[in-house]
Amino acid sequence: MNWAQDEAKKLIERHPNREEFVVASGVSPSGIIHIGNFREIVTTFFVSKELERLGKKVRFILSFDDFDRFRKVPNGIDKEYEKYIGMPYSSIPSPFNSNKTYAREMEERFINELAQLDIHLEFISQTEQYKSGRYREKIKLAIQERKRIFDILAKYKTQEFTEEDRENYYPISLYCENCGKDNTVITGYNHETGDISYRCSCGYQHTENINEKTNMKLQWKVDWPMRWQEEGVLLEPGGRDHSAENGSYAVSREISRDIFHYEAPYYIPYDFIGIKGTNGKMASSTGNVLTLTDLLSVYDMHLILWFYAKNMPSHAFNIALDDDVLRFYTEFDRLVKAYFNQKLDANNANVISLTGVKESYVNNPDFATIANFLPMVNYNIESLKRLLNYDNMNCTPEQFDSRVLKASAWLNAYGNSKVIIRNEFNQEYYDTLTDEEKELIRDTLSVLQDDYENSWALQNALYQVINKGVMDVNELKAKQKRYFEIIYNMIIGCSRGPKLGLLLSAIDKKVIKILLDSNEKQKAIVRF
Repeated sequence: MNWAQDEAKKLIERHPNREEFVVASGVSPSGIIHIGNFREIVTTFFVSKELERLGKKVRFILSFDDFDRFRKVPNGIDKEYEKYIGMPYSSIPSPFNSNKTYAREMEERFINELAQLDIHLEFISQTEQYKSGRYREKIKLAIQERKRIFDILAKYKTQEFTEEDRENYYPISLYCENCGKDNTVITGYNHETGDISYRCSCGYQHTENINEKTNMKLQWKVDWPMRWQEEGVLLEPGGRDHSAENGSYAVSREISRDIFHYEAPYYIPYDFIGIKGTNGKMASSTGNVLTLTDLLSVYDMHLILWFYAKNMPSHAFNIALDDDVLRFYTEFDRLVKAYFNQKLDANNANVISLTGVKESYVNNPDFATIANFLPMVNYNIESLKRLLNYDNMNCTPEQFDSRVLKASAWLNAYGNSKVIIRNEFNQEYYDTLTDEEKELIRDTLSVLQDDYENSWALQNALYQVINKGVMDVNELKAKQKRYFEIIYNMIIGCSRGPKLGLLLSAIDKKVIKILLDSNEKQKAIVRF
């Protein structure tokens, strides 16, 4: 059983007679929506899939908190946007497209990314909900119960409050009719007429009727439980920062029960996502982000889902874009093949099933091989195909083209360990070898004089260089390892590399002779 299935069963136990399960996520379009934000959505997504597998009807909603105030200008956005601080995200222009609002720009980018991951759900704009008047009665209820709400909030704070603070408290943010910002103070409210008066830091003062205006919203810890009740939410995850003993969820849960008379939904706390090699959590409002688009340029969609599926929500983990990309592709490919061959343990099989991977995935060519050899053929796709065909690797467009694009993107943006063929005989390393080891190099040159049907045949011939007369298994493994280290060091200057048979197949024989023959004195000029 995977963690999502376990959570789904717990939810059903809480609501055994429920016909439809409403599961929810929320995200603020404060900046580019990143892979940390995505953890909330994908957590809900996995649980919703398991609910459906258990025969339940599911309504999966994602709220965009686009009626919240613009708090700070993220890195990468023109500092001129400071003039919009205090206005709702849905009321300021996009920094990228003059035909969209700031909120719509960020939201549409994220919606498109989710579609590429085959995640489809119901999107709700909170601006649209507030402006439609849908929450008007809930706002009036919150104002009516404002002192009780104040008392709940005060219990979770360490500072002391006066009776005057309690008397002047209103659980709403009101956007000024004049400047459009929420730098307002409510100065009075008539419960009978619905008239509400305020003054703004811009100098504007106004009285309007709450039954007609839609320029106000509930504050966060009141807004959240209000929406639980309004939508009938039964499950919603929340970040570690909301999950503390005195955090947003604890406060909102009490407001939900005491003010809106609704039992708070089942809550799944999730930890932060990091980027390997960096410090600090990602934040849209600062611009320190890695987006799904960034990941999709390098990783297959199923690997991205696998990262989140194999890690319980409460476990923090890092996304890697260094050489670990090769390792992750290799590991995931191995698990998928074992899954469809029904040779995978139950836990890993349940995790793989959450990624939605199809059996045709097993036809993908090896990502590490593509990434290793693309630079060696100067990114010539036809040359790469000929090389991989020589290795009996699948190069049909459906599987091949996508991996070549992702490998190219990774190499150009992040790849640090490209295989580089030496351009001269490695005399310094050669001088450290024993006579017996130098003899192995000469034997290798003899093997390479012949032609081979494919790289596997060449690989087997290379093994025969070291296997002659060795009977002990452990001794044989040690000698094989040492032999490959020697050839790799002579060819690429390090002790490990891609499959040696394919590597030697990719290099012109004249170049190999220069790199392995101690009698050659001229420099090798590598050409493909």
